[in-house]
Amino acid sequence: MAHVDPCDRSELSEFEDYFHFLDDHAGYVPNAFLTLARIPELFRGYLEFSAALARCTSVSTELKTLMSHLASSAYGCRFCEAHTAHTGVRRGVDAERIESVWEFEHSPLFTDAERAALRLGRDMGQVPNQVTDAHFADLRRYFSDEQIVEMVAAVSLFGFWNRWNDTMATDLELPIVKVADALLAGRGWQPGKHRLPEPAD
Repeated sequence: MAHVDPCDRSELSEFEDYFHFLDDHAGYVPNAFLTLARIPELFRGYLEFSAALARCTSVSTELKTLMSHLASSAYGCRFCEAHTAHTGVRRGVDAERIESVWEFEHSPLFTDAERAALRLGRDMGQVPNQVTDAHFADLRRYFSDEQIVEMVAAVSLFGFWNRWNDTMATDLELPIVKVADALLAGRGWQPGKHRLPEPAD
């Protein structure tokens, strides 16, 4: 059960255009957003950073999503692990790549360049952080410094959400649970401390 209840979106009229966009493109508004928006200035700051990151397109959205998924899973945030799987599906990532991402080192579904990036994402999520100089030497075989900054920024944004949602025990949303059950059950995904939504009547 969440430690802090999310706001009712009717109390957050300044963000309604964005929430409407989420309704259309994701089918829900994340409870994490509705909780962070208890302090509107913080949520505005998140939206600005997120929008700036979205304008960075030298690394594919698919790869950044898979990196964030691995980092969230490695950190142990079941909420963000499920959310990044849902984001991947919504953004057209092949479901088999999401299901097999922990086998990236040997799976033919991933290229050597992707393996270098996914290794970084996985090890960024470890506690303590397991990234070494060798990660960057490997990355520089395939990516520019600007691309590396873009990737680290994308995964770090989920690092914030990992700590936020794992600390707040944010309640899960129904669309997220459906994707997690479909794609992550084989890896033993469970909601952990995050309350599941009430079943529909």
